[in-house]
Amino acid sequence: MNNILSSDEIRACTSCQMCAAVCPVNAISIHLDSDGFYRPTVDNVKCVGCGFCRKVCYKYDREIKLTDEDFLAKTTLLAASAKDDAVVSDTTSGGIADLLAHKLIEEGYQCIGVVYDATHSSAYDCIASTSEQVLAFRGSKYIQSYTENAFKELVRTCREKRFAVFGTPCHIYAIDRFLKLKGLRENCLLIDLYCHGCPSLLIWQKYIYEVQTHISGQNITDVKFRSKARGWGSGNYVIEIVSDSGKYISSRSNKFYNLFFSDLLLNSSCQSCQLRSTLAYTDIRLGDFWGKRYVANTRGVSAVSLVSQAGQNLFDRILPDLNCTQESYGNFLPYQSWNKTYHFSEKLRSQLLDQIRDKSVPLKKSVQTIYRNQTLRQRLKRYAKQGINLLPDTVIRKIKRFYY
Repeated sequence: MNNILSSDEIRACTSCQMCAAVCPVNAISIHLDSDGFYRPTVDNVKCVGCGFCRKVCYKYDREIKLTDEDFLAKTTLLAASAKDDAVVSDTTSGGIADLLAHKLIEEGYQCIGVVYDATHSSAYDCIASTSEQVLAFRGSKYIQSYTENAFKELVRTCREKRFAVFGTPCHIYAIDRFLKLKGLRENCLLIDLYCHGCPSLLIWQKYIYEVQTHISGQNITDVKFRSKARGWGSGNYVIEIVSDSGKYISSRSNKFYNLFFSDLLLNSSCQSCQLRSTLAYTDIRLGDFWGKRYVANTRGVSAVSLVSQAGQNLFDRILPDLNCTQESYGNFLPYQSWNKTYHFSEKLRSQLLDQIRDKSVPLKKSVQTIYRNQTLRQRLKRYAKQGINLLPDTVIRKIKRFYY
């Protein structure tokens, strides 16, 4: 492996950071690049050419096992939510990840999950061994997480300890590969997410800076990326920020999610990622159950794909704490990023990244840049959404039901 990665390698890199975790001589380190994504770099002086990093890396695998209809038929899709209202209200959808994490801790697993660092406006993976520690995992974090330290600990101690890992499909793929190479896959449980992609961390950090300026520089202590302050449902991407002076709650249409869902500023590897469209490497996959079936639900419903027998057994052990219904993938997958490729202008992406890096350019201008480059159809769709969002919630839900 070369110290300077080629442009093709950089584009393909998901930056799950497992390469740094498995390197036996610590030749690989992870750094945030100028575009706001964690990337590996290699110290050629330290590198001994063992090639182990390539064995766990998605970009070197030419035989990704895509999930077809036959494979899906062997899994179980459920719509589920915790019976405990306190759990559901403090989580992003139905609270299933939280219940699983608590059960796993109870059974002696070390749980790896993502926590938010309000001091640095970033996220990182950590290892929890108590029920109190896993509370920090609650709520989705819509930014890339720094995983290197937690994954190194898994690599170092997975023969002595049982781990459960919650992560994106690229994280889970790399850990699955590593564990199988070591003959330890049955010691661990892997839970991933129905993933849309990962945006540049620079967007989030600028968004937080602008909010902090708006609230007169108050110290931010906590963030909910998907608050239920305005209910749960597709389109309710409301951010709740807690500061010393109180709470700031964004509108449904906010600059962070406008940029995120433009798909122009996702990690390049997310553009045509195969891992979000396969269940071959996980035990359980979780997501929000979008679509017509639960359009009237404002509480929160999780989609749960039970893939392996180990995943099924674990889920059965939390079943008494759930409201649960078996569902069809036809009612769910069309509203996810499954099998989707994001097409965009590289020139526009480059322009937006330049704007995001420039501290003097507010996010509002970047959003306007996207709007100016939209097609007539995209503009009409945006105007329609903006108009609908001004209506009462009961009317919005009826329109969504008709749309679906």
